[in-house]
Amino acid sequence: MYNTEDDVFIWNEFLAGNDRAYEFIYSKYAQTLFTYGLTLTDNTDLVQDCIHDIFVRIYENRKNLGTTNNIRLYLVSALKNSILMAFRKQQSYNKFKNSIDEEYWEDSESIIDKLISSEEETEQKAVVDRIWSILTTRQKEIVYYRFVGGLSLSEIAERQNMDYQSVANIIYRAIKKIKKFYSKSD
Repeated sequence: MYNTEDDVFIWNEFLAGNDRAYEFIYSKYAQTLFTYGLTLTDNTDLVQDCIHDIFVRIYENRKNLGTTNNIRLYLVSALKNSILMAFRKQQSYNKFKNSIDEEYWEDSESIIDKLISSEEETEQKAVVDRIWSILTTRQKEIVYYRFVGGLSLSEIAERQNMDYQSVANIIYRAIKKIKKFYSKSD
């Protein structure tokens, strides 16, 4: 088997077409790459896909690859670039590029996770805004008290000078309107 300390020799063997060297590289670095990828994003499927893409690309292009004296660093850099490319395809890259310096990639906390979280919050806000726009002023007020304020129907009725059944009817109609809105959206 190979001496794990001699990256130059192993890499050159791989470049020369030795499949055992390729298998050795994969078995030695796949888990390390996976762990590193999870510092960039918590999307395990994306990380696994990118790792597999890297190994397929280096295998298919090994005749055109240069030498390296640090296989781990070479593969980590390739994984980072692969994940970046995946995010570019998902339109997340532009926002990421404008707000983050390249040196932040070295942080252990994932910048991409923060970006995705921010985008998810924006999407959730847009959904709430669409729902809010279809409700009447009275429905908005009652729904807010019930689901955001956590008030009981009795407390809402008392606060609004309404009877219990009227509050229940308003909430029922609001929910029905929301369901109808989403059935049309699908």
